[in-house]
Amino acid sequence: AVVNFIKILLVDKLLFHNSEVTVLVDLAICLTLVIEIVFAKFIGCSLPMLAKKVGFDPAVMSSPFITTIVDAVSLLIYFGIATAIIPQLH
Repeated sequence: AVVNFIKILLVDKLLFHNSEVTVLVDLAICLTLVIEIVFAKFIGCSLPMLAKKVGFDPAVMSSPFITTIVDAVSLLIYFGIATAIIPQLH
């Protein structure tokens, strides 16, 4: 995410010379990536263990189910971070 932030920042500097909003958008994207990766790893390991404790087959918590949960929550994380960081969105 840090390398991605630097790459996006450099590309934005070349395309949009002095825009404060682009730096904030870059920061929101990179923070979202970090939080989303941690959240995805947590959900990916905890849901099958939870299913096993409850008595369900852990295979039920397959990739499409976990992916749907992570994708939905990732959107909420992104919009929450973007709203908190970018003042024009308030």
